[in-house]
Amino acid sequence: MKACLETPPPAPALPASLSSHARLRMSQRGISVQALADVLRYGRCRHARGARFHFIGHRDVERHVRIGLDLRHLENLQVLLTPDGLTVLTAYRNARLPRA
Repeated sequence: MKACLETPPPAPALPASLSSHARLRMSQRGISVQALADVLRYGRCRHARGARFHFIGHRDVERHVRIGLDLRHLENLQVLLTPDGLTVLTAYRNARLPRA
C-alpha cells in the first residue's frame, strides 16, 4: 500500500463527481458532503487494490485535537475514490484501515 504524496488542499475540495453508488450509500449511511470534504482535506491517503482510500483514524483525530481541530465525528470514516482521484466511488465507516 502506498501513501499519497500530495499535501492537503487549502480548502475542502470535492472530486469532480460522486458516483450514483456513492450518493446512495452516503444517503443511507448519513454521511454528508461536508464530512466527505473534510476527510479528503484532513485524512490520510493510501493507494490499495487499484483505488485511492482517504480515511481518518484514531491517530488522525488525536493529532488534530492537539492543534485545536475536533474531528471526532469523522473517526473511522473512509472514502474510496478512483485511482486518479476524480470520482468518489463510495464512503463508509470502518475501524479497520485499508490494506493492500
